[in-house]
Amino acid sequence: MSNKYFLGCVIPARFPFIEASARKMFDRLGIQISDIDGASCCPDPTGLEALDHDAWLVLGTRNISLYEQDGSNIISMCNGCTETLKWVQYELNNNESKKREINEILKKNGKEYKGTAQIKHFAQVLYDHLDLIKEKVVKPMEGIRVAVHYGCHYMRPSSIIQWDDPFEPHTLDEIVNALGAESVDYDLKVECCGNPVGKADEKLSNAMLKDKLESISQTNAHCVMVVCPACYQQYDFGQNAINKEYGTNFNYPVFYLTELIALAMGFDFKELGLRFHRMKVKPFLNQAGLISQE
Repeated sequence: MSNKYFLGCVIPARFPFIEASARKMFDRLGIQISDIDGASCCPDPTGLEALDHDAWLVLGTRNISLYEQDGSNIISMCNGCTETLKWVQYELNNNESKKREINEILKKNGKEYKGTAQIKHFAQVLYDHLDLIKEKVVKPMEGIRVAVHYGCHYMRPSSIIQWDDPFEPHTLDEIVNALGAESVDYDLKVECCGNPVGKADEKLSNAMLKDKLESISQTNAHCVMVVCPACYQQYDFGQNAINKEYGTNFNYPVFYLTELIALAMGFDFKELGLRFHRMKVKPFLNQAGLISQE
């Protein structure tokens, strides 16, 4: 079966530079991932699911059915999308009556859910190709300390995600280390960044991010790396708000994993769209020798 992207809503709508880095990186690795037509919001595992579980199931199964109809597996670029799609698949594959009920709804639009598509987070694909990543590195990241943020949905609930250890994860650290960088440990590594509660309680969201950043600051990390667009938004947009509210001076460059790998592969600052980051990354990249002085 072929592999096709599930980009979700946030990356193509708000962070197209993340999509660009993913496409360039996978092309350089020679890993073929194409596009699917007609996919919608996953939908978000922290929103609609709590309000209308059946509507959430219908939207999720419709998305999966597109890939099944195409004979493709799903490569998700987002933690939340991965959880939703895997959760939907898990629930329907273990509840035949609910599967029939949802399929009766899908039938009205000519769709059918079978539960046969394999769903993977993009980092899982990368982890399966660690040796290939090492081969493609032309700008090793020696001396660079990276604070990896896994995010809540990357490995939990573990019975559904069935990927990495929810208490002591290691996959993203190993990918970062494969670039020549050092993934640093910090106390709040597996804690939430605070993004999901932001709309309901901005003060709590900011406090959670502040705690994360203070924990990271104890490691002398140079930058933060994420694999979820919501987490990216929290770190990249939130540091200035934290500094204003608490009088702190956090200034960590924030990278999506695909961007770090693309930089190590030698892709240029401009072609990766790194100028669109809220927290400026150019001074750090110049100092680290990952881009030419401009």
